[in-house]
Amino acid sequence: MRIAILGGTFDPIHNGHLAAAQAVAEAFDIDEVQFIPTFLPPHKPARTVTSPFHRFAMVALATANFERFKLSTIEVDCLEARYSVHTLKLMHKRYADSWFVFIAGTDMYEQIESWKEYRELFDLTSFAVVNRPGFAMRGDVAPVEIVEGHAKTRPRAQPGVYYFPTVECDISSTKIREELRRGGDARRWIQPTVQAYINKHKLYA
Repeated sequence: MRIAILGGTFDPIHNGHLAAAQAVAEAFDIDEVQFIPTFLPPHKPARTVTSPFHRFAMVALATANFERFKLSTIEVDCLEARYSVHTLKLMHKRYADSWFVFIAGTDMYEQIESWKEYRELFDLTSFAVVNRPGFAMRGDVAPVEIVEGHAKTRPRAQPGVYYFPTVECDISSTKIREELRRGGDARRWIQPTVQAYINKHKLYA
């Protein structure tokens, strides 16, 4: 089984997340893209993050119409901050003999050394890195294979790093929250169901 993992705070989930997941799913002929909302991001103060209940609900709404997109409770169920390395080890136990690819932006990958036990990550999963404007792709951590356009890619048996330079994610949850706090319209960045949920629960107001 081929499983792509897209973890994050998703505060809120936006169309950039969905586009990156779709591109990686098509490139590697992925069976499932598992969206994994964090219960509490280890690198963010708890008071600045929306309730995991609301974030989980928004991811469920945003991914509902995509056949290969699945919503995972693997981190939310822990009721505490979890590191990616621990989640990946648990994924290997749950989905034995599967091939994993972890989706990240160049902004996240740029700081890979700050991740807990980051060297071990390269034994647990491949990485699919999508372009975030202003953040160059690093080639000094591990060998990188460039994936051009929407071409099908045969993943190596051993974990590797794949860079998607044409899959550009120039949307950020931070900017969306700022726009909503100003009373602006975020419908161009998020799914209509997510916008309706935000309005109903008065999130980011």
